[in-house]
Amino acid sequence: MATKSMAYDHPAYTVPGAWAGSVLAGASTVSQRFVAHASLQLKSINYTTAVIGTGAATDAKTIFILPQGTATTTVALFTTTAAIYATNALLTNSMSKGDILYLAKGTDATEVGAFSVEWVLTPGASITV
Repeated sequence: MATKSMAYDHPAYTVPGAWAGSVLAGASTVSQRFVAHASLQLKSINYTTAVIGTGAATDAKTIFILPQGTATTTVALFTTTAAIYATNALLTNSMSKGDILYLAKGTDATEVGAFSVEWVLTPGASITV
């Protein structure tokens, strides 16, 4: 497959993309994994509680990046409560092509949530054509 690099101001580099995922009921549940298709700059995560949990007053959520060939990196930690249905956390990390991103829940066994991660292509990153 051929790859293509475009000018730094090409819309592919300036228009944000998003990946959506979910976490199901169960303590310490993890989401589906997202594999970076190119070099990406992470911008933010939006998390919404779909089913309110019955556990602790707050439940920690952690974003992880698993770079190829190295140890897992903790990217962001935020908490949700029964009173918070939606939250947003800014991200400043980057991902290389092939890196994996996922979200892990805390100890609440009944909460269900949905989220989206906003990203942009790193200027100059090669994409498949």
